[in-house]
Amino acid sequence: MTEIVVHGIPFSPYVRSVIMALEIKAVPHRMQPIELRPVAGGLGSAEHLQLHPFGRVPILDDGGFRIYETQAILRYLDARYPQSPLQPTDPQAIGRMSQAMGILDCYMFTQSIRPIGAQRVVGPALMGAASDEAVVAEALPATELCLTALDRVLADDRFLAGEALSMADLMIAPQLHLISPAPEVRSMLNGTRLLSWFERMLAHPSMIATPPPAEFKLPRSLFDLKAA
Repeated sequence: MTEIVVHGIPFSPYVRSVIMALEIKAVPHRMQPIELRPVAGGLGSAEHLQLHPFGRVPILDDGGFRIYETQAILRYLDARYPQSPLQPTDPQAIGRMSQAMGILDCYMFTQSIRPIGAQRVVGPALMGAASDEAVVAEALPATELCLTALDRVLADDRFLAGEALSMADLMIAPQLHLISPAPEVRSMLNGTRLLSWFERMLAHPSMIATPPPAEFKLPRSLFDLKAA
């Protein structure tokens, strides 16, 4: 089997989603980091733009076949490597999975994950920068709206598309993990069904096998989340 190469920023939750899928499917792979610095091959460089014309991550290379956009990559992997399927077959479950991923890509990442993650986790950990509390405050209404919407999608099931793990869980859990150090996010999670789901995801082997950088100090369990 050809070794898959995942090009991306190591701490990106979208990159982590792809690696989680590969772990679940036991597909050989390696990570090819894209540096944040403006160097050859770094983020936004000519080499990077050849891989992804919009300058984002991840990019997957499967024996010379390259594909970008996380949803597209996950759907490709599920078709190419059908063991341990990550997509339901029930029409309503398919709809729930797609809806949850749409909430993330259309609203949650840009309005919540990116600003809170940058201010509360990435900036302090990598650059020693203080959080801009105004930026965090501006992102909180969208965060609460998105978490409420996802809580409704989850309802009383174990996972976002029903009783089986799906691509929606792999996409959203790493994103929520990134912003979970923010006390406002922990407060929003209290009393929701998402909190139990998040506990299950933190304990899932695919998340354990893909830890974020240690300097981010993300919780490893629900106990850590409550104690933080």
